Amino acid sequence: MILKMIDLSLMAEHLPVHKAELDKLALFICSIQDPEIKQVATEQYMIMQNHVKVMIALMNPVQNEAIGVSDLQKWEPVTFNCKQNSIGMAQENILIELKTSAETMANKNFNSGLRMKAENVRNIHIQMALQQTMILNRYSDLMNKLIKDTAPESSREEQEETVQTFKNLFNM
Repeated sequence: MILKMIDLSLMAEHLPVHKAELDKLALFICSIQDPEIKQVATEQYMIMQNHVKVMIALMNPVQNEAIGVSDLQKWEPVTFNCKQNSIGMAQENILIELKTSAETMANKNFNSGLRMKAENVRNIHIQMALQQTMILNRYSDLMNKLIKDTAPESSREEQEETVQTFKNLFNM
């Protein structure tokens, strides 16, 4: 199938971002000490590496019609050639960066997917966004476990006042 230019362009624009993210993930993975964080980061690496293979296959006019959402589950194990064990960042900062990266990738995949024309290309990118969202949730859980939450709590009174404000706004 010959893709619409927007589908091809969005993937062509997105692949260099994947390359940069994979390189950053590999660097982080080599310096992460916490086994849980390392496991999630490694899974994110495998997922993103698979995303690259799927996108390149989607760009191939001979192959792209046979590519579907199920191809996103074909992760391959990876090994890292770690030349250095530390990049000089605290584990907490690496975790924050990993979480931000997963959020950004989920956002980019979802927004791109909504703009794509070929149904399988669109559905695959939306599924890619969901995979990154699952990774994001795992990083969030690790942050809740390992890092003090800095978001202030609201009170019941503030929450009820907010609900009432919107009930009034919508005449409910």
